[in-house]
Amino acid sequence: MRLIGAIFITLFLAAVAASQKSTIKTFYVNDPKKRDVVTFTSKAPLETIVGTTAEVTGFVTVNPDDIKGSAKARFEVDLTSLKTGIELRDSHMRDNFLETNKYPKAVFELTKVDSVSVNRIENQKEVMLVLMGNFTVHGATKPITVPATITYFMESDQTKARADGDLLHISADFSLSLGNYGIKRPQMLFMKLEEVQKISIDMIASTAAIPPAKAAD
Repeated sequence: MRLIGAIFITLFLAAVAASQKSTIKTFYVNDPKKRDVVTFTSKAPLETIVGTTAEVTGFVTVNPDDIKGSAKARFEVDLTSLKTGIELRDSHMRDNFLETNKYPKAVFELTKVDSVSVNRIENQKEVMLVLMGNFTVHGATKPITVPATITYFMESDQTKARADGDLLHISADFSLSLGNYGIKRPQMLFMKLEEVQKISIDMIASTAAIPPAKAAD
């Protein structure tokens, strides 16, 4: 009887583990219509400069019933595509300061979900998180903390207007110090930026999107 009981428990635990594993969802950021947006905002003496790009890709993997214990994520932004509305300024920014010929991408890699308002995702329910990760830009990698919000949408006729598959809306706002990454601020009057840049992210990840690494296949 003990042997039968041990076998039953083992099979039960294996079934539970398999069930938990099956709930893992992977959402990809790779919108062919380029509707995902990363924005930086900086105040210069004569104006507020806003730079944007829609060239962002990445993924989020998560167990819907355990965000904090399961989430993994990585995002890349193509800095060569940043635009501020003035072509000459864009050229200076890319060539002289970000040096995108050497360092074309900015990368965030999640290391830990520090806190969550609710530890599970439910359809159309907003979850607030504090993310910890490594941010790489201009050849330097530093740990950062990012407040973020996610909202999960199960696939429906309404969500298909945006994309196929289950969707995850991700938004975040945080600040970066240029000096921490060895980026020199422009010293010309019209280009003299603040030391701290404000970064905003707004994107939709989909379980049906093409994984970024396969997008060019």
